[in-house]
Amino acid sequence: MVRSADALFVAAVLLIAAGPSFAQSPPPPNVREACRSSMMQLCHDQVAARDRAGVRACLIQNFDKTTPDCQAAMKAAQAAMAAKQSDAAPTPKP
Repeated sequence: MVRSADALFVAAVLLIAAGPSFAQSPPPPNVREACRSSMMQLCHDQVAARDRAGVRACLIQNFDKTTPDCQAAMKAAQAAMAAKQSDAAPTPKP
């Protein structure tokens, strides 16, 4: 069963926080490497079709079934993207 907080967290990692440029580029190498076995086991059809969006959706849907390394890598990627976005956000003037 997918824990809703984890699923939302991963969704933010893979879809929302990255913005449109992420949809056109592969995931960070550490996520790809850490999740390789989970992708092949859980998302074989999407991997075979080279459907990146489908793989992301599959990993989100099956987050609790992915390996601990994959889960940690996705969470770390989300934190890095959130930090990058906060650095790029303009500071409001008082």
